[in-house]
Amino acid sequence: MMRCVPVVLALAGALAGCSVGGPQPSAPGAVPASSASAPADPIPPVRDPKNLAGTPPCQLLAPAQLAANRMDLPAQSKNVLDAPGCQWSDKAHTREIRIYVDTTNDVLHNVYAQRATFPVFEVTQVVGHPAIQTKNNAAGTSCFFNVAAAERQTFVLGFTSLGDGMEEPCGPARALAEDVVANLPPLKG
Repeated sequence: MMRCVPVVLALAGALAGCSVGGPQPSAPGAVPASSASAPADPIPPVRDPKNLAGTPPCQLLAPAQLAANRMDLPAQSKNVLDAPGCQWSDKAHTREIRIYVDTTNDVLHNVYAQRATFPVFEVTQVVGHPAIQTKNNAAGTSCFFNVAAAERQTFVLGFTSLGDGMEEPCGPARALAEDVVANLPPLKG
């Protein structure tokens, strides 16, 4: 159960900043800059939107992709704060993959607003899609990618290395996030 806490914290952080309107000031009492001098948005728009809403979380990774990552146990549906999700693990108990989907909130801006709470935080891209990489513990064995598939369609992918000989988790997390984006159909409309 303890290993679920980081993903709950990451998703809670993403959803806790939910509000109507745009990004909020990053510091208490901060005054928003005028529109003429406002800095550029740290989160770029999605240029090639994908339809995340139409795919159940446990189908975001193909069986071959899961097998390549040594996932040999059945998927388990998991929800965190009303966000649908899925978790996979292996019989050897050496790794876990978790995905949560949010098709309501502006997750990347919410996570960005809470960037000071993460020991590892990086605005990045996953195959051209805006993303934020986080770790709740700099030396930890869990890494998360929050990836915008389309406006208000975001998935949070977490990879955790468990047991002896733990591997650095951000490389596998990024590769899995790339797989998810590649599996998504284009957003029509």
